[in-house]
Amino acid sequence: MTQIFMPEGQDGQHFESFMAFERVEWQEGFVRIRVTLGPQHRNRQGFVHGGVIGALLDSAGMFAGTFDPVTGRGKAAVTVSTACQYIGATKGETIEATGQLTRAGRSLYFSDARVIDPETGAVLASGQGTYKYR
Repeated sequence: MTQIFMPEGQDGQHFESFMAFERVEWQEGFVRIRVTLGPQHRNRQGFVHGGVIGALLDSAGMFAGTFDPVTGRGKAAVTVSTACQYIGATKGETIEATGQLTRAGRSLYFSDARVIDPETGAVLASGQGTYKYR
């Protein structure tokens, strides 16, 4: 079952909602996010825009470290830095990102993320991020 990203007390007017990111799986240290692609996600050649892939990597990295197993809800965090390596391109109908927590301290945590074309299994991008709990 997928879930639209809806922070508590929000009306859906936030970045992940506008980007049509759907949370497919979310547990302590891991997240999987899917995007059903529309024309607004594509560049002039019909491929997924690199900005969409970069944003998806950042969101997957951030959400990988925010799940609270006690409450089942997310903790607040912000991005400190990200790195993105573009590897491939797709004109497919959907893309997915996974984020994996690699290490967490009291105030900072680190994640790895990757974006794939689920139809072919091709890796489109990989990245790493540093995030700060708020």
